Amino acid sequence: MKKPFTIFKLIVLTLTVLFAGLFTYHKTHPYWLKHAFEENEENESPAEVFGSFDMWSDMRSYPDYSLFQKASIRDAFEFSKKLPTRPGVNGLSPDMRIEGQSAWTPLAPKNFSGRILSLAFHPTNANIMFAGSASGGLWKTTNGGTGDPSGINWQQVATGFPVLGVPAIAINPLNANEMYIGTGEVYNTGGNGFAGQNIRTFRGSYGVGILKSTDGGGTWASSKAFTNSSIKGVQEIIIDPVTPSNVFAATSDGVYRSTNSGGSWTLIHSVIMAMDICIEPGNANVLYVADGDFGSTGSGVYKCTNALAATPSFTQLGGGFPTSLNGRIALSICPNNFNLIFASVGKIPGSSGGTAGVTYGLFKSTDGGTSWAATTQPQLAGSNYIQNQGWYSHDVIVAPTTVNTVYVSEIDMCKSTNGGSTFSQITDWSDWNFNNTTVGATSEGTLPDYVHADQHHLYFSPFDATYKTVFVVCDGGVFKTTDAGANFTGLNGGLMTTQIYHNMSTSATNNNYMLCGLQDNATLWYQGAAGCKRVTGGDGFYTVIDPTNDQTCFGTYSYMTYYKSTTGPSALSTVWSNTVSTSTSLPTENACFVAPLVMAPSDHTRMYGGTINFKRSTNTGGSFTNTVSPVVNASAPIICIAVSSTYADSVYIATCPGGIANPKLMLSTNGGTSFVDRTGTLPNRYFAYVEVDPTNSKRVAVAVSGFGTGHLFLTSDAGVTWNDISGTGATALPDVPANVVMFDPAAPSTVYVGNDLGLYVAQGVTNGSTQPVWYSYNTGLTDATMVMDILVAPNGKLRLGTYGKGLWENAKFDFLLPVKFEDVSVQAVTKGNQVSWTISSQSNVDHYEVEYSTDGTHFNSIGSVAPVNSTGTQTYNYLHPIKNETDGYYRIKVVNKDGAIDYSQIKKIKADKVVTQISAYPNPTTGLFTLQLPTGTQGSLSLKIYDNAGKLVMQRKVITQAGTRELPVDISSMAAGYYRVVCENNDKINTISVLKRK
Repeated sequence: MKKPFTIFKLIVLTLTVLFAGLFTYHKTHPYWLKHAFEENEENESPAEVFGSFDMWSDMRSYPDYSLFQKASIRDAFEFSKKLPTRPGVNGLSPDMRIEGQSAWTPLAPKNFSGRILSLAFHPTNANIMFAGSASGGLWKTTNGGTGDPSGINWQQVATGFPVLGVPAIAINPLNANEMYIGTGEVYNTGGNGFAGQNIRTFRGSYGVGILKSTDGGGTWASSKAFTNSSIKGVQEIIIDPVTPSNVFAATSDGVYRSTNSGGSWTLIHSVIMAMDICIEPGNANVLYVADGDFGSTGSGVYKCTNALAATPSFTQLGGGFPTSLNGRIALSICPNNFNLIFASVGKIPGSSGGTAGVTYGLFKSTDGGTSWAATTQPQLAGSNYIQNQGWYSHDVIVAPTTVNTVYVSEIDMCKSTNGGSTFSQITDWSDWNFNNTTVGATSEGTLPDYVHADQHHLYFSPFDATYKTVFVVCDGGVFKTTDAGANFTGLNGGLMTTQIYHNMSTSATNNNYMLCGLQDNATLWYQGAAGCKRVTGGDGFYTVIDPTNDQTCFGTYSYMTYYKSTTGPSALSTVWSNTVSTSTSLPTENACFVAPLVMAPSDHTRMYGGTINFKRSTNTGGSFTNTVSPVVNASAPIICIAVSSTYADSVYIATCPGGIANPKLMLSTNGGTSFVDRTGTLPNRYFAYVEVDPTNSKRVAVAVSGFGTGHLFLTSDAGVTWNDISGTGATALPDVPANVVMFDPAAPSTVYVGNDLGLYVAQGVTNGSTQPVWYSYNTGLTDATMVMDILVAPNGKLRLGTYGKGLWENAKFDFLLPVKFEDVSVQAVTKGNQVSWTISSQSNVDHYEVEYSTDGTHFNSIGSVAPVNSTGTQTYNYLHPIKNETDGYYRIKVVNKDGAIDYSQIKKIKADKVVTQISAYPNPTTGLFTLQLPTGTQGSLSLKIYDNAGKLVMQRKVITQAGTRELPVDISSMAAGYYRVVCENNDKINTISVLKRK
C-alpha cells in the first residue's frame, strides 16, 4: 500500500530481462534497441516460436511444470548445508563460517546496483531501511543509503533460508523489531516469467513463503512456508497499523490473512496471482486486492468490507474498470480520502491489453471503487506510459495530503499535480553515466533526472510531512528525490545485487581486466576496483577477451547482436545486429535472448556463435557465415557452445527444445560444417552449460538444469556414452538446476559446479565410472547464491559471476590438510615392500596410516605411524611384510587431530613375476567358485588368497594332473569383500580378483 502510514508496500518480482516499448524513443541508445527487439519478438505466435512446449515454463521447470511445483528449494538448501566443506568435515555451522575453508570476497560492482523490488522504512528512525532484491536476498542500511566514508552503505541480511527474491517487506509500525518478508519472484501461474524457453532462460526466483523476525532482522523463522512449491511468490505484505496482529499477504495463491502476528495463516481470497493489496487506513475490514497477470483467471480489482470476519467476502469491481485484462495491476488509496483510488493497469508485450476501449494505463475512482474512469494517460515519448513492462514493473502513488499530486512509473516516471488531468515526465533512464566509478556517489547520471529504467515501486517517505521525498526501486537499485521530482540521487553504494550472465571473460595476463554481462546494467568493465565502468548498454550477455591481445574484445546483447573492439572495451561498437524484420516482427534469425558467442582457445581467429543457425568466423569476429542453417529446426536455437582447447574444429553445442524437438547436445569435428547428435542418455532437460576438458577434447561435462534428474554428466568418448557424476547419498549435488561447470585448468580431475544454491567442487573425477564426493564451497556467500559462471583469473584464483550478488573471488578449493607431501615411494626389499614418504611441513596431525590395495581402488589400512613433532622436512618409513607376487598399490592417509582426513597420491609396485589373469565363476560368489586354469597347468600348484588389505587369509598346495583346467575353491567361511586369488605354478603366477557376497 503506497502511503506513509503503511510503508510496507513491497512487491513485485522481477524478471531477468525487461521489455520496453512498442514505440520509438527520443534518444538513440542500445538499451532502447534492446527493448524494441524484445517487443517485436513477442508479437510472434507462441506456437510458431516454441512448438508444442508450454510457452510459460522456463529452463528450470522444463519439461514438466509439476516437477518445478513439487521441487523444494528449501529441502535442497538444508541438504546442501550438510555436505562436507573440506575433507573429513561435514556440515556447515549456523553462520556458515567454516574453519579451514577460505571465504569468498565480494569484488564488484559496488558503485551501482541491480534489480531491487521492494523497500521498507523503520517507523521511528529515518536512517534505517530494508531493501528486497530480485535474486540477491535482503539488504539493510543504517545511514539512509548514503554517507559512509567507504561508500558502502548497505549490508546483506542473512536469514538462514534460501532467500533469493524479496518482493515484499513489512515492519510493524508499533514495534520495529517485528517484521516480515515475502519471498519468490513469480509473475505467472505457469512459471516465473515471459514467453518460453529460448527467450527467457533465466527469470524469476524461488519462493519459500513468508519469513518473520522479532529482533529487527537479526534472526528469522518461517511464518508461512511454501516448502513444496518453488513457484509461489509473495508480492505484498500489509500490517494493520491499528492492530498489528492483523497481517495480510498477496500471494500466487490469493490473499492470506493472519490475526495472530503470523502465527497461522488462512486463505481468505482464492483468486490466483494477487499482485497488490491495500487496506483502508484505520479500518482493516476494508481491503482492496489487485489480482492477475498474463491473463490469469479472475484478473481484476476486488473489494472486501469484512476482511476480519470469519469468512470474508470479496466483490470484483466494475463500473468502467477495464475487462479482459492480461497484465499486472498496482493500486494506491489516498489515506486522507478513502474514496480516492488509483489503479495502474498493465499489459503484456505485443498486446492491446484487452478488448475494445482503453484497457490499460492509469484509472481513477472517486467513490471507493464503485466507478472508474481512465485519466488522461501519462505519456512517454508520445505514447501511454504502460508499454512492455506492464506485466513486470510499474506503480502509482497519490500524496496523502496533496491529493492532486500523483506519480506513476514504468520505464520512467511521470507526475501530475492536478489529480491526473495532465502529466509530465520527470525521469530519464537514458541519462545514466557509464563512466562513474565512485562507490557511494549519489549522482549516477549525467543529469539530475536520472533514475534507472524498469521502476518496480514508488514510496513516499514517512518522515516528510510535505510528501516531497519519494523513493524509487528499480532495475538499477534505490533512488530518491527530496524536491518532488526535480532532482534524483542514487543510494546504491555497496548494494551489490547485479545479476551476471555467463560467459564472463578475463585477460590472460591482467588480474584487473574482466568483462561481465549484466541484466539491464550493460556490460561490466572490471578494472580491479569496486567501482566499475559499463559499456555497450542495455542487457549485457556473452563477453570475449582475446587471450593473445587484450585490446581485442567482444560484448553482446539480445538475440546475438554483438560488438567488437580492437582498442579495448571503451571502443566496443556493433559488428552484427540480429535486426528486426518488419515482415515477421522477429529478429531476422530466431535466437535465444542470451545467445552464445565464443572464441576457440587454440585459434583466436576462429569464433563461433549461435542462433537457430551455427555461425563461424575465421577473421576474429570480423564477419560470420552460417555453416548449418538451422541446426535442428527454426524453433530450436542454440543456447550454449563449447570449443576444444586443443582442436579448434571440435565444437559442442546445446539447443533449446522447440518444434517438437527435445533439447539436444551435438558435436562437430569439422568446425561446424556438420553436426552429429550426442544427446544419447542425457536426461530431457536444458543443457545449461557445456565444458570441454582443456587437455582432452573427448572429455566433456554438461551442467543440467531442472529437477528430478542428475545435474552433471561426463563423457570420455566425445558423447558416445555419458555418466551421471552428480554423486550419491549424503555427498551428492543438491537437486536444484545446475548453471555452469568448470574443469580446473591446472588439474582437470577437479571439477567445479555452480547451481541455484552456490558452488560445489569434487576432485579425482576421471572417466565418471565412480561417483565423486561433492564439497560445498560457499563460505561468505550469505544464504543461497545463484552461481552463473566460474573462471580462473591470471592470479590463479576463482572468480564467480552470480545472478544477484555480483562478482566474487576466492582461492581454489584446498583439498589438502596442513601436510605437504614432497615424495611418496615404494620399493621391494628383502623382507617385503618398503613404503616411504617425505613431507616438508605438517601441523595438527594425529597420525599417518599406510593403506594397501590389490586393485588400486579398494584400500585398507595396514599400519599406523605417529608424526614426528618437529619442524622442517621429515621422512617416514613403513615395512609391509608381503611377498610381491601381484601388483600392489599404496597410499598414505593423513588423520588430523580434529578428525579430518586427507590422502597422498597412489604408488604402484609391480609383481616380481609375470602375472597372468585367469577366470573364475561364479564371480561374484557366495562362497564356492571354480578357477579356470591355463592350458598346461600340472604338478604342484600353490594357492594363496589375500584379503583387500593384502593379508594372506588362505594358503594350500594342490597337486594337479596333466590336462587339469578347473580348480574348485571354497571361501564360504570368509567375510564378504574383495579377495585376490593367486595360483603359482613353477615360474608362472595366475591371479583373479573375486568378490565374496554375504
